[in-house]
Amino acid sequence: MMKLTVAILALTLCNATAKASQKKKIGITLNAGGNTAGNAMAGFMRGFQQQTVEMNGEDRPALEAADYIAGSSAGSIVATIYHYQNSTTTDELLDAAGPNDPSQITNEVLDTVPENSIFPAFGAPISLSIQSAIPVALATGKPFWPILVQNLFLQRFGIEAGKPLSSAKIRDDVKTTPIISTSFIGPVEVFPSHLGVINREIYTEYNENSSMLEMVDEADTEFYDIIDEINEVTGGGVTDVRLTDLNILRSFAEDNGFQLNLPAFGTATEFTIPLSGSVATLEYEGVENQIDAAEPFDIEGPLVLTYEELSSEGNPFTLETLLGMSTDILSLNPGLRALLDSQSPVPVAGRPISASIPTTDGELREVAFTDSGTNDLSGLPALIKMKPDRVITCFVAGPVDAGLSDGPEVASSISYQVFNIFGYNFGLVDVANPASIVSGRVLSHLFDLYSNGENQLVKLVNIFESLRDAGEPLVTTLEGLDVVDNEFWGIEGGWKVNVTFVFMVGVPQQFVDELPEDIAPPPAGKSKTEFGFFTNEEFASVPNVIPLGSDELIEINGAFIPAFGFELPERPARMTQILTSWVIKRAWNGLVGIDGEVKFGGFRELFEEEEEEEEPLSFWLRLLKYLFFWR
Repeated sequence: MMKLTVAILALTLCNATAKASQKKKIGITLNAGGNTAGNAMAGFMRGFQQQTVEMNGEDRPALEAADYIAGSSAGSIVATIYHYQNSTTTDELLDAAGPNDPSQITNEVLDTVPENSIFPAFGAPISLSIQSAIPVALATGKPFWPILVQNLFLQRFGIEAGKPLSSAKIRDDVKTTPIISTSFIGPVEVFPSHLGVINREIYTEYNENSSMLEMVDEADTEFYDIIDEINEVTGGGVTDVRLTDLNILRSFAEDNGFQLNLPAFGTATEFTIPLSGSVATLEYEGVENQIDAAEPFDIEGPLVLTYEELSSEGNPFTLETLLGMSTDILSLNPGLRALLDSQSPVPVAGRPISASIPTTDGELREVAFTDSGTNDLSGLPALIKMKPDRVITCFVAGPVDAGLSDGPEVASSISYQVFNIFGYNFGLVDVANPASIVSGRVLSHLFDLYSNGENQLVKLVNIFESLRDAGEPLVTTLEGLDVVDNEFWGIEGGWKVNVTFVFMVGVPQQFVDELPEDIAPPPAGKSKTEFGFFTNEEFASVPNVIPLGSDELIEINGAFIPAFGFELPERPARMTQILTSWVIKRAWNGLVGIDGEVKFGGFRELFEEEEEEEEPLSFWLRLLKYLFFWR
């Protein structure tokens, strides 16, 4: 009996020690923002692939040490191609052998984008893919956008169209789980007419009951100084900053039949609508007779479905369907739908991307999905749902958010994409604006602003400003953030996570100083940069690259193809790819601010494996051995 007791105790102690030394789960997020963001996010991935960490006694690319890669909209394109392409190696896909040192940049380098890499996809002429997608949509009757996504992004990497996602294989050299976000927007029978009214009643109540929402603590004077700075940069109007109360929003949603875009996401094996709490009655009655009523239905979340369950005979749920759901801007843009339909003998652009989900009465209901950017711009909420230990969240401001005309200030640049995850939003929701469908800034409250007793946004802004003044990239870790409950994302709070923020707006001076003189030369009488951006006209929007206008042409094999308004110009996009991978290299071993203090400990320490805690285990084993034989 004594031996059995000692053996059980030994196993218990061994298990406890093993748990203490387990590898921390690491997640990377890739943000939304069209091809501008997609190009930059792929550049960050390139940077992580170029750096190595020791794994099992061997130096391996840092990406192999990560556990999750989560994408929103354009970030989902990068995540999907990285996991599922089978036409080349990861090194070739991400151009890992290419330059990440600004001193090595030449005009030849800027003119050369490796054809087998992911990067040419962000400058490819969309019009050619549209022309090939229309006949397929007409012949099959399927939604147009997933077909376009397949033609534009997936087929060039050997990803087969129409293949069930349940049988899609992630490459052997990829160690991460993909997380692809989307938005659930209601039953197909009211699509797309209800998009003009979705969210409206809920956020009207939100506005009318704003006094019920907790306001910023007036004693937090440093936070008010930041708000004043944002007002100054944006021209005013950002006067009342309020904390989102998700319980109140849940109540408003229940009162209005959940007529709002709800989060959803897919991984390699399953699809989730994470809404938790009580049974939700979805009732789409419309507003002021603008849409016909839809039969109400109840769902009880979180709904977790396999891809086999989302498939039907002759209609498998495919990878292009999931990626189409994550990136679908057609459903949000009537003008774009009309433009596409003008090029087809029969309208094809208005067909919703949909799936059948189970209701509480055991029936199935066909519901529509749209671009994940309407709920989340970062990929971060779905990743937090997975309860990682460490998160690296990558942001690149879009051309508008970057404030290219006046030059960015740190606080204003991060306010749109970062403040919301701490639950703080500016002003009221503009319910008269069709763009009010975008609720991501309201539903994505993840962390307590005053985690560790300190205003984390003030801390983040101060660190970023110190790094900017030192000419360094904006990278830092906020440790021990308190996760809050969020029923819309099915997140149970009460735990802590370390989040590393990587934010790109403008060009760090350290990068500029190392560039050869003939690269991005300034106009006469000007310095190489102003307000953090190149003064050279060609590179003026790097890294927040502005797409080509619809009046510009793209040269393909000697032919000139009209741009569609999404494609990126090649040389600024290439400069951004090198810049973003340089950011990872520059920050690999840490960053120091203008005050001489360390502001970031380095990516290396985030990725490195934890040391095994052998000493405590050895002690207990020696003790147990003594007791065992003493008997």
